[in-house]
Amino acid sequence: MYRFLVFIFLLSCPIFSQSIKEKALPHITHYDTKGMGYDVQSWDITQDEDGLIYIANGNAILIFDGSVWKSVHTGDDIVNRSLFVKNRDSIYFGSDGRQGLLVNNKYDSYSVLPINNSSRDAVADIEEYWRTHYIDKHIVFQTFKNLYVNQGKIITKIPAPYRFKWSYEVDGVLYVNDLKYGVFRLEGTNLIPVVSDDHLNENIVGITKIDDDLIIITDTKGLYRFKEGQLMPIEFNKSEELKKAQIFSFLKLKDDKIAIGTVSNGLYLLDLKTAMAENLNKRNGLQNNTVLSIFQDSEGNLWLALDYGVDYIKLNSPLKYFYDYYGELGTVYAILAKEKLSYLGTNQGLYAFDNNLEGATTSFELLLNGQVWNIENVGDRVFIGHDKGAYVVEDTELTKLGEDLGAWNFRVPKGYKEDLIISGNYNGVSLYEYVDGQWQAHTLKGFEQSARYLEIDKNNNIWVALRSEGVFRFTLDYKAKELIDPVFYPIDMFGKKTVTLSKVDGNIMLTSDYKMFTYNVEKGIFEKGVMGQDRGFAPKIIKKDDHIYYLENNRMVVENHDKVLVLEELKDQLITDVLHVFSIDEKHEVVPVFNGFAMFTKNYDTAITGVNNDLLIRSFVSVDNNKVYGDGSKIPYRDNDLKINYSLPIYGEEVLYSTKINDDDWSEWTLSTEQALYNLREGNYSFKIKTKYGAGFKSTALHFTIEPPIYRTVWAYLSYLILFLTLIFVVRGINGYKLKKQERILLEQKAIKLSQQEEKYKAQELEREREIIELNNTKLQNEIKAKNRELTQIAYVNLNKNKILKKIRDKITKIQASSPEKLPANRYNELIRLVEYYITDKESEIFEINFDKSHQEFYRKLSKAYPSLTSKDLRLCAYLKMNLSSKEIAPLLGISSQSVDVSRHRLRKKLNLGSRDNLTNILISLT
Repeated sequence: MYRFLVFIFLLSCPIFSQSIKEKALPHITHYDTKGMGYDVQSWDITQDEDGLIYIANGNAILIFDGSVWKSVHTGDDIVNRSLFVKNRDSIYFGSDGRQGLLVNNKYDSYSVLPINNSSRDAVADIEEYWRTHYIDKHIVFQTFKNLYVNQGKIITKIPAPYRFKWSYEVDGVLYVNDLKYGVFRLEGTNLIPVVSDDHLNENIVGITKIDDDLIIITDTKGLYRFKEGQLMPIEFNKSEELKKAQIFSFLKLKDDKIAIGTVSNGLYLLDLKTAMAENLNKRNGLQNNTVLSIFQDSEGNLWLALDYGVDYIKLNSPLKYFYDYYGELGTVYAILAKEKLSYLGTNQGLYAFDNNLEGATTSFELLLNGQVWNIENVGDRVFIGHDKGAYVVEDTELTKLGEDLGAWNFRVPKGYKEDLIISGNYNGVSLYEYVDGQWQAHTLKGFEQSARYLEIDKNNNIWVALRSEGVFRFTLDYKAKELIDPVFYPIDMFGKKTVTLSKVDGNIMLTSDYKMFTYNVEKGIFEKGVMGQDRGFAPKIIKKDDHIYYLENNRMVVENHDKVLVLEELKDQLITDVLHVFSIDEKHEVVPVFNGFAMFTKNYDTAITGVNNDLLIRSFVSVDNNKVYGDGSKIPYRDNDLKINYSLPIYGEEVLYSTKINDDDWSEWTLSTEQALYNLREGNYSFKIKTKYGAGFKSTALHFTIEPPIYRTVWAYLSYLILFLTLIFVVRGINGYKLKKQERILLEQKAIKLSQQEEKYKAQELEREREIIELNNTKLQNEIKAKNRELTQIAYVNLNKNKILKKIRDKITKIQASSPEKLPANRYNELIRLVEYYITDKESEIFEINFDKSHQEFYRKLSKAYPSLTSKDLRLCAYLKMNLSSKEIAPLLGISSQSVDVSRHRLRKKLNLGSRDNLTNILISLT
C-alpha cells in the first residue's frame, strides 16, 4: 500500500461527510453573452414582477424569459451600468452620460425614453450613472460626482462631498460612501453622516444590515460590523483569502447570508452566524472570476454579471454538485462513511480517508487501482465491488475473494450470518463463505450471464434481472454450490422495453415501463401495483428510512410522506445503469453523476414548487405584417395567420408546454415556446396553454376573434340577396322576349333541320361503306400478318428439321467409325444418302422469297426513307416489325442472338434514333 495525494479540500474538516458537503456546490448555468451575439461584459441584473430578467449589457438591455433572449438597443457609444425595475412596464437604466426609461408598450415591444442629460453636447454633462434606486417613491441615480433625485418633473442634483464610490439601498434607506468622508445616509435631499474611518473610507465597497447592525464591506480590508458607534472587524474562515481576492460587489441574501463578488477569485457565500464561507470560482464552475454584480431572483437563486458572460447559480435546490473538472479523482461510483475510515470508489480506484485527521489539508490513500462499481457495508465488514472482482477491506488492508472477474453487489441470505455472501459478477453468481478465519469462494453453477441486478427474497430465492430480457428466479443448492430450479419471467409479462429489479421492505419488486409489480412469496405470483408516471420509466426503487428513491437513467424522484419531488435537473447527468444512493449522514445522500457526484439534502422545501410567476404571452402578432394584437382583439380576416410566443419565467428548470385551440385535443408536451396558427376561419377562438415544471403546473388562455372577410359580412349577404332578386326579374324579362323570338324562327329551323337530316343520312351511308372497306382492309392485313407468322414458323420447323437430320447423320457416322459391329458398307452408304436427301435449304429459300414478296411495300417505304439500308437491314426491320425477339430472329438470319443485338444497334444508328426512341414502334408506324 502507498499514499497518494489526490486533491486538497477547500475547507479544513475533520469529518468526511462534512468535507463532502463543503465540496458540493450549487449547480451553475453559463450564458455566454458574447457567443449569443451580445457584449462580453454585463454590469447589472434585475427582475420584474412577471419574473423576466433584465441585464445591463453594453449598449443594450437584455431580457430573458427562461427560454428566449431579447435585446433592446438603448443608444450608440454607451455602456449601460445600472438598472431598476419599477414595474413590468417601466425599467429605469443608467449608462455613460445618460439616464433612460425602458417602456414596455405591449407584450415584447419596448421603447427607450430619455429622462435628462440625454444629449452629450458638453463634456461637463458626461457622467457614468453607476447605480439606480427607488427611494421614497423617487428614482435616484448615482454617479461618481452626484446623486440625481427624480421627483417627477423636478430633478434634484446632490453633489458628493468629495467623490462618491457606490450607493446602497438598505431597508428602504439609501446609503452612499464618499472616498474621503465615509458613509452618508440620504434623508430627503440631504446627506447625513453615518460612519467615517480614515483608514477605510476609500476602501468601502458595500453596506448592508444584519439584525440591527450595519455591515461595512471593504475591497481589501475585510468586513466590519458597525455597532454602537464602533467598527469591529468580522473574522471568518476565509477572511484573509477574501481580502486578497479584492471585493467588488455584494448582496445580502434572503437567508441573511452575504454573497460577495471579487475581482480575482469569483464568488463567496458568507454565513455570519457560522463564520463559514464557501467559494465558487472559475476552477470549480464559474465562467469568469470577476463578479461585477449579484442579483437574487424571486426563486431565491443567484445571477452573476461577470466580466465575461452571465452565470446562474441554483441556490434554491435540494441538490448540490461536485465536478472533478481536472480529472484528479474521476467519476464517483460509491461512497461509504465508517466511524474511523471512509471509502470512496471511482472509475480510477478505491480511496480511503482517515476521519480523525485534522489540519489544513486532507488526503486520500489509494488502496486499489481501477474501476470500482460498488461499496457495501455488510455487518461490520466492508465489501468492494471492483472490475477485477470482489474484495473485503479492513481498515486499509484488502483481501481478494476468489477469481471471478467483476463484482456488482453483496447480499446475505435469510438465516445466515454475514459470513456467507452472495455476489453477482460479470459471468454469473459467486458465493463467499468465511470459514476458520479464511474466505472461501465458489462460482455457482446454473447461470453464466452478468448478474448486475441481484436480490434475495424471504424464502432465499435468488433473483437476477436482465434489463432487456426478463427476470430469473433460482433456488440455491448450498451443498452442490449450484443454482437450481430456474424460473424465467420474460419481459413481455411486465412491459415492452426494460425491467428493473428492486427489494423494498423485504419484498421483490419489478418495475417496467410505468408499472410496478410485487412478488407475493406465499402465492408465487406477481401482483401489479400503482406507481405513477411521475416516478419515472422502469426505475430502481431504493427505500431509506422514510424516503423512497426512484432512479432511472435520466432522473431521480424522491417520495416522502406522500410528497413527490421530481429532480429534473439530474437529466443527462446520471451514469447509465449506475442506480445507487449513498448516505453520508442523516440529512444527506450522494448520487453518482458524470465526473463527480450530486448531494441531495433531505426534506428540502424548494420554493420552485410554489413559484408565483405567471405563464406569460410574450407576443401575439400577424405572420404577414407583424402587427401586434392582444387578448380580446378583433382581428381582420387578412391577418388570419397568427404567431403566439409564450413562456413561464422559471430558471434552471426544464419547462414543458402544451397547447390547444378551442375544443381541440391538447398537443404533445414540448420545449417550444412558439405556436403558429394558419388560415383561421372567422369566429371566436380561445388559445389555451399549460406548462409543467418539476411538480408544478401553470396555465393561461388568449381569447380573440377573427372577423369575416368583407364578402362574408351581413351587409355583403344582403347585397347578394338584392342582386339575386334583380337578376331573377331581368332574366324573366329576357326569357319572355326570347320565347317570342323563338316561335318566329322555329318554322325556319324545322325546314332547315329536315334538309340537314337528309344530308346527314346520305353522309351516314357513305360512312358505313367506308367502314366496311376499312374492315376488309384490316382483315386482309391480319391475314397477311398471319401468313407471315406461318412462314416464320415453317422456317423455324425447317431449320430445326435440318439440325436434327444433321445430328442423326453425324451420330450414324460416329457409331460406324467407333462400333466393333459395323453395318455393311452398302447399307451404311444407303442410310447416309437417305438422310442427306432430306437435308435441304429449299424451304428456307422459298421462305425468304415469299417473306420478301409479302413485305415489298414495307421495303419500298423503308428504302425511300433510309436509302443506306442493305437487304439484310431490310429483312431485320421486317422481323422487328413482326415484334420478334433477338432469339427468334437469330436462327432466321443464321447468326447468334448477340450478333442480332449488334445488328440492331447498327440499325438504330442508320435510322438516326435516340436512346429513348423505340425501334419496333417506329418500324410498325411505317406500315
